[in-house]
Amino acid sequence: MKLIEPNPASGQARLDLRRYFNVIGRYWIPIGLFVTVFTLVATLLILSITPKYRATATLLIESQASKTISIEEVYALDTTKKEYYQTQFEILKSDSLSEKVIDELGIAQIYEFNSQVGKPSGRDKLLTLLHNIDFLQTFLPKPTPLTAIVDSDTVNQEVLKAFKSHLTIEPIRNTQMVRVHFDSVNPELATRVANALGQAYIESNLEARLVATQTAAGWITDRLGELKDNLDISEAALTQFLKDEGLIELNNINELAGTELTSLTIRVAEAKERRVAAESLYSLMQGSGAGAAALLSVPEISNHPQVRDVKNAEIDAERNVSELSKRYGNKHDKMIQARARLSAVRSRANSVINELARGIEKELTNARKQEASLIAALDSKKQDYQNISSKRSQYESLKLDVDSSRQLYDLFLNRQKETTATSDFESVIARFIDKAKTSQDPFRPQTSKLIAISIALALLLGIVGAFLADAYRNTIEKPDDVEEKLGLQHLGFIPQVKVKRFKNAPLDHTLYLDPDATQFSESIRTIRTSVLLTLTNSKRKVLCVTSSLPSEGKTTVALNLAQSLAKMERTLLIDCDLRMPAIGQRYGLPRNQTGLTNALVMGTPVSECIYHDDESSLDILPAGLLPPNPQELLGSQKFASLLTELKQSYDRIILDTPPVHVVSDSLILGRLAGGMILVVKAESTTEKQINDSVGQMLRHDIAIDGVVLNQVSGKFSDAKYKLHYEYYNANKQGDKALEAS
Repeated sequence: MKLIEPNPASGQARLDLRRYFNVIGRYWIPIGLFVTVFTLVATLLILSITPKYRATATLLIESQASKTISIEEVYALDTTKKEYYQTQFEILKSDSLSEKVIDELGIAQIYEFNSQVGKPSGRDKLLTLLHNIDFLQTFLPKPTPLTAIVDSDTVNQEVLKAFKSHLTIEPIRNTQMVRVHFDSVNPELATRVANALGQAYIESNLEARLVATQTAAGWITDRLGELKDNLDISEAALTQFLKDEGLIELNNINELAGTELTSLTIRVAEAKERRVAAESLYSLMQGSGAGAAALLSVPEISNHPQVRDVKNAEIDAERNVSELSKRYGNKHDKMIQARARLSAVRSRANSVINELARGIEKELTNARKQEASLIAALDSKKQDYQNISSKRSQYESLKLDVDSSRQLYDLFLNRQKETTATSDFESVIARFIDKAKTSQDPFRPQTSKLIAISIALALLLGIVGAFLADAYRNTIEKPDDVEEKLGLQHLGFIPQVKVKRFKNAPLDHTLYLDPDATQFSESIRTIRTSVLLTLTNSKRKVLCVTSSLPSEGKTTVALNLAQSLAKMERTLLIDCDLRMPAIGQRYGLPRNQTGLTNALVMGTPVSECIYHDDESSLDILPAGLLPPNPQELLGSQKFASLLTELKQSYDRIILDTPPVHVVSDSLILGRLAGGMILVVKAESTTEKQINDSVGQMLRHDIAIDGVVLNQVSGKFSDAKYKLHYEYYNANKQGDKALEAS
């Protein structure tokens, strides 16, 4: 037959959210109580807070004041800078503006801002009370008037401080607007203060501008008189200068002198060129030597028209002589005439050349004279022009002084007229966008929101407290903790009993066989199987059951384990807790029922002391009478001999022993049994207590057969039981399938 097993858990690490929900579920009652109490207290505190109302006025601060004409350049701030708006915001927060509103609205007489108004001191209260007795009035001083208290500087400072604590200035980001908030228990007062503060700010700017305008106007008027005197002095100096120099206007004279200088400079340059050219020609003529033939080497002479004509005539005469000489003799009349003509032409040529040479010399002389004359005239004109320039500089200096004085005087005269024209004009730099309105709902406290926050905070604190409590409890919570935290073998767990008839009654021997406690019975059978598997290779017949502390369920485990073993083999349950026995009580036996102590102390046959339960087939040896020395009795040879004798009659003997932490009786019994089963109450016994018990057993060489976790919470036991139930049904269905095939 193939068994269908549940899927194994994944080996990957993952966040166990269920554990956190289990912690919250375990502490849900304390958390709920804490949240309820915290919320109630917080609600009472919130409701006890005096509600405050907020009024908000919105102002627009202009970057440039509305104006027609003004003298703003004289005193105004640079409104294009960011610092300008920061300055305006600080003005809104200023003490002077707040004090103005306080005085205007009589804030100092309101108890919200001045706790001494209408609330006399303890001394004044006593004096007022004693003044009601007639005969004491003449002996006692009068109480201090409240008005004297209100007018004190200290109280005024406190009022201002309280007023500003209610005031909030909130610039609206990326705009020129600002909100003025004011909080008060009186909504009408909050509205009046917010509007009054905005109006006071607007008026303060108007007053500042008016004062600045008046100051500037007075200063301009005084300065205007000084400028008028300076202008008169400048004009008088200019007039006197023109009169002394005999001048009317220097502009035309200066232009004429400039033109003459330019003309003379050009003429001097031309005369210089003429003289240089004449000197060059004269020098060339002197270098060529004397005689007409030598002078012809000078280009200016040889290229002269008269010379060229004479030379042409000479060439013609020579050609005529040459032609006639070929036909006639030297004494021929034509030859004589031709030679006479040639001689006359040559004489004329020499005369012309000499005349031109004399003209060149004369030209040089004239050029030199003309140049010297022009240079002398130029020097004379320069001197005259320098005199004119000096006078012009003086004139321009005086004229500039007059012009600047006149411009400055005209400027201040215009400013004076502007100031006079705009002195009664109110140019505002701020105006109301929205005036404050009376609020119908309080601004704070926001009751619903605060209560919701209180609930959330209480829930958060409760959950955190639950996790802290769970972290510091350090107890065994679930079956897996046995091996993880204690390092001991886990034999099984017992769930919390949910049978209705045991809700208000202690557990008894019938629980194991109760059909309503199948989960409990199944857990006992699982423990039985684990115990038997543990003792497979051992011939031990005695099982010792103990716990660290009382009330952990060791008796329940011992009794029900014995009942489950009794279904398989002959089993005896011995109540070895001779200090607080409970086995007999679970079976409803009388207190004087004979038992273990009777057999050990009185010698009563053990067969007479054993009680047999027919329903479970279990034999029980109760504790019997309570002895004065239980530890000596359990450690005696008689008990060891009795235990050896009983082993001969029973397959399994279960010993219910006292808690390890309370007495050491269980250690003696553990040595006799050869091992012990440790019962641990889930979510109750701490790791330290369990480890102390384990340490005592190990020091006495007592083996620990395993741990049984008792009263496991339903969130763990139900899941385990469901898993076993599904496993059982799956196997059952598999068997049926195999049988059908």
